[in-house]
Amino acid sequence: MRDSVFMAREGFARLARRIAEIEGRPAFAEADTLSADALPAGPPAHPAPARHLLSPRRGGAVLPLGVEALDRRLGGGLRRNALHEIRASETRDVSAASGFATALLARLSACDDRPILIIVEEEAAREGGRPYGPGIGQFGLDPGRLIVVATRRAQESLWVFEEGLRCTGLTAVLCEIRGRPRALDLTASRRLALRARENGVMGLLLRQAGGAEPGAAATRWRVAPRPAATTDDFTEGIGRPVWQLDLERNRGGPSGRIDLEWDHGTLRFTVAPGDAAAIPVPDAALSRDRPDLASAPRPIMAYQRTG
Repeated sequence: MRDSVFMAREGFARLARRIAEIEGRPAFAEADTLSADALPAGPPAHPAPARHLLSPRRGGAVLPLGVEALDRRLGGGLRRNALHEIRASETRDVSAASGFATALLARLSACDDRPILIIVEEEAAREGGRPYGPGIGQFGLDPGRLIVVATRRAQESLWVFEEGLRCTGLTAVLCEIRGRPRALDLTASRRLALRARENGVMGLLLRQAGGAEPGAAATRWRVAPRPAATTDDFTEGIGRPVWQLDLERNRGGPSGRIDLEWDHGTLRFTVAPGDAAAIPVPDAALSRDRPDLASAPRPIMAYQRTG
């Protein structure tokens, strides 16, 4: 597996350099896989993935999250040929957002054995750290299947992101950037969504400390940490990861909020203990990308009566 990942990395690097030469762009990315020392000693604690159970070019293919209320709201699950955005509104929530993204990739990798491309911007790495093999393995994702690309600027990250979404040899591409860079405008977002739809590669855009902005993502999630429930005989401090998820944007239906718990052993999401009101129906189906003009204050105009 490691040899195949290194071959994929070398092939991707050559392709990136060639495309850069043709388009007159700088060949800037430093591609590297996780080092052998960072890999866990044993195999990941989850079942061996089946080979291509979901076709990357099948437009209706989705990734079910395993929570009925949430999957129903998403139209069966996350579309695999689409762009999805995950954001942490504050820097302190970056680890929670990264954990949720890793859980999605782990669940996806159980049904697709192609490599996963991860792009980390330098500024984002300073705040949130770089991918760490043993930690990723404990989360249920085999680090040997990852291709990690380090970039210096957001513009470089987005270029590698788009090129990765063109590559049908990948199952998904995760791009982690800081804030809302100027290069990530609405046009760039639409281009990324188009590449994902054309090639059937899931795109995950992980934004650190970024506000809700207009974009072409099929879904947008705001992630915040929540205290973990206790497991076994431990009274506190030991438990599975739990996140508070705000589904802020959903092209397939209404938005909502839910708290999910992740079991890395079975690669399953479950509703967090105590979250009885999972995915409440919002008062209005209006997208949060647009202001609610009906409730916004309006100026009162006085007209002088004539005639």
